[in-house]
Amino acid sequence: MDIGVVLEDHEGRRKKPYFCSAGKLTIGVGHNVDAKGLPKDIESYLKASGCITDEMVDRLLVSDIEDAQRDAVRLWPNIMTFSNSRQVALIDFVFNVGYKTAQTFKNTNLAINQRRWADAAKGILASKYAKQVGRRAQDIARWLLEE
Repeated sequence: MDIGVVLEDHEGRRKKPYFCSAGKLTIGVGHNVDAKGLPKDIESYLKASGCITDEMVDRLLVSDIEDAQRDAVRLWPNIMTFSNSRQVALIDFVFNVGYKTAQTFKNTNLAINQRRWADAAKGILASKYAKQVGRRAQDIARWLLEE
């Protein structure tokens, strides 16, 4: 599974700014402009044209994936030894909620770090987050159960 493809499926791909369900200014593939800002060249281009290019969307996505991977390693130090499906699930999750919110899933994080996958999946599905994102949480929980 490719994390970029999964994120684009869950987030969509937009070259014009929009407000996400949490009310944050967003562009590209779920790039939170309010939290992360934009590189100067992309910001200038957006101001001049009202949208960004596919290359700019891809560049933001690569950077955001790198950030989410770093945060995932901080939360789950052994993530790189997990199956591809589990890595994708967890990077998708932290990409979506951010590091600070992901930290609050204490029991779920403990289950992940102890490789208790059924408990981790149940923790995701029992959360307020699952009610907010629906299919995405179901995908993440399903992938956590995959070897």
